[in-house]
Amino acid sequence: MANKIHSSLEMPQTSLHSPHKTQILDALQFQGDRNDCGPYTVATVLNALLGLNLEASQLAKEMDRPIWRGPMFIVRRVPNWATFPWGMVDVFCSYGLKSKWKSLVSTEYLLKEITHPKVLIPIIGSWKPLWAHVMSLVAVDPDKGWGFANTQYNHHNIHWLQDSTFKTQWKAMFHLFIEVKIA
Repeated sequence: MANKIHSSLEMPQTSLHSPHKTQILDALQFQGDRNDCGPYTVATVLNALLGLNLEASQLAKEMDRPIWRGPMFIVRRVPNWATFPWGMVDVFCSYGLKSKWKSLVSTEYLLKEITHPKVLIPIIGSWKPLWAHVMSLVAVDPDKGWGFANTQYNHHNIHWLQDSTFKTQWKAMFHLFIEVKIA
């Protein structure tokens, strides 16, 4: 598994884009100084893909409350703080979108899948100081790096992370990501 994570694959020769890039950037909601990147990313993706008009701050409040799903009691997030990947998956599934979360995913997988009808949502972060952040991956460029729809910024442009920065921050979170399938 280690070889799969520590990729020798170089950045692509040309830019790659998510087929949902424009819709996601257009629907991007600004989280302000809140620790709500998870609910804001979920609301952005749901609004973009399903043509909804969800208010991300309201979704955050809903996700603060645990929920029963059959015999399972799901804690989707720590109120007003951290959102769990399974909590995001639960919301996507409740709106009829197939989704899953996985760890130990390779960068090759992201590069291969970014152009398919799905949304890839890596979780990046650090242990010292402790922080994590989630964003929708919308582009990869050989010169600019990894491009995201980032709810931390009050604009609808791609937020770029250099290749080395993204890989370091993603590795710190054990290559964790959420995948939302469209078809």
